[in-house]
Amino acid sequence: MKTGWQKRRFFLAILLVGALLPMIPAWAAIDTLQRSLSTSKQFVVYCPDVRLRLSVVSFVETAKHEVLETLGLGDHWQIPIIVNLQPPVSTDTTKPLRQINLVQTEAGWKVQVDVVLEKGQLKQVRFPELILRAVLLELAYRKHPPVVGAPSAELPSWLVEGLAQAIQMRSSGGRPNAALFRQLIDSGRLPAIADFLKSNVEAMDPTSLAIYGTCSLSLLEMLVDLNGGKAALARMVMSLGDAAPGDPVTQLLAHFPALGGSETALEKWWTLGVARSSKLDSHLALSVAETDARLTPLLTLSISTDSKAKTAFPLADFKSYLKYPDARAALFAQSNALAVLLPQAHPLLRPAVLEYQRIVLELARGKKRGIDEALQSVGNFRGLIVERMDKIVDYLNWYEATQMPEQSGAFDDYLRGAKALEKATPPKGTDVISKYIDQVEREFE
Repeated sequence: MKTGWQKRRFFLAILLVGALLPMIPAWAAIDTLQRSLSTSKQFVVYCPDVRLRLSVVSFVETAKHEVLETLGLGDHWQIPIIVNLQPPVSTDTTKPLRQINLVQTEAGWKVQVDVVLEKGQLKQVRFPELILRAVLLELAYRKHPPVVGAPSAELPSWLVEGLAQAIQMRSSGGRPNAALFRQLIDSGRLPAIADFLKSNVEAMDPTSLAIYGTCSLSLLEMLVDLNGGKAALARMVMSLGDAAPGDPVTQLLAHFPALGGSETALEKWWTLGVARSSKLDSHLALSVAETDARLTPLLTLSISTDSKAKTAFPLADFKSYLKYPDARAALFAQSNALAVLLPQAHPLLRPAVLEYQRIVLELARGKKRGIDEALQSVGNFRGLIVERMDKIVDYLNWYEATQMPEQSGAFDDYLRGAKALEKATPPKGTDVISKYIDQVEREFE
């Protein structure tokens, strides 16, 4: 039970709060209502539209997850990212609709993303690409704070566009546009890798931008698929903050030695990779036998031993051929050929193809330690898979020939129903949650 003095203190406190409330600035109350924090607490989103703000808070974490997953990094952010989405306050059309800056405050550095946004304009301002740039910028300066007054790091446009395409494909369940790659190759309009890396995204029309984004995703996937590709890409991004802008071809070759160390080798790798992408819509992977048949010639290298002739060497005979100057180039070429085979290989033999590519790259770098054992191990694995698959095929052929004189037809109705479902458009939900999800998807279309 309160004493008389305690009661007087209680009422005095109420009177004091009542006297101070008019002194609190109006923006402080609005700020509390218009501010949301993402789950990782790296993003602070300001927006007067609560539904849009919550959608953005969810999306920024999705974008960051895509970047970290692609680079093989954990979420150890150091610099907060402020996203400010506000309606236009003037009719001045010269002001930029979006901008991103590194800003120094009393609390430290932050990445500031400002977007002037009218309803339904997320697509027009290319909001996903803007957030991806913010995440990559934080990574570039995570270990090395920026120098005051210095320009921000120049982020590779192909990396931003490739990541944006990856997010879009994952959300829509789409597949790489193999037909587009075939058209680029058949028409001879595939851009040289140097020209592609230097492309100005801001000057592109929507069609050119769509083609550039698809090619960017292909390049990104090709780099990540290289042995140690994720780690190399992560090192490249995290070095952007302390390196002066340079030639993008040189930059790529410096961080990916597997590309051969020259623009000519890079161009060949790029062309082979796009050719591989043009075949990604094949309905089935190669069989084990077909994969093994395609793999066998890739385990033999043709190396110049003098000015007139070339000699064929088994991959395992590296002690004989590594002394020749042409060996390194031949090994890099074989690595590219293995990279082309990898996505087409039967799933059971893909680990073997990947291991052979790793061995080839190790030899190209002059590293011979443990190679004999690795070749022996992968050879045993490959032989075991081929042998067992041959026995399975033989057994199935025998069973079909001797035990199944005719098909029962028991599953015909099921197969017809499954094919019909594949072609049918999935029904749209009519509940409140489904409607909200549809609205969020439309915001980011």
